[in-house]
Amino acid sequence: LQYLIREHMIENHPSTKQELADFNNKIVGSEEQLTLRWNSQKGRIFIDGSHLSHNLELGDEILINAKAPPLSLFTRDAAL
Repeated sequence: LQYLIREHMIENHPSTKQELADFNNKIVGSEEQLTLRWNSQKGRIFIDGSHLSHNLELGDEILINAKAPPLSLFTRDAAL
């Protein structure tokens, strides 16, 4: 599971630009999870684009992990 942070709101500020960059784009392993706490009055999280979103309020926590069922891909037979 890959994630991208567009706007950082970090409680304990990193001491270098590289430490901040390390938060930008990562992959959550199959046994890992990412926990976020929303620190603004209101907001919204978008999942995989603009078609799926969830409203957030101050203090909401978001748990992100890779425990979703596997994605199945169906393709046409190349011989057709």
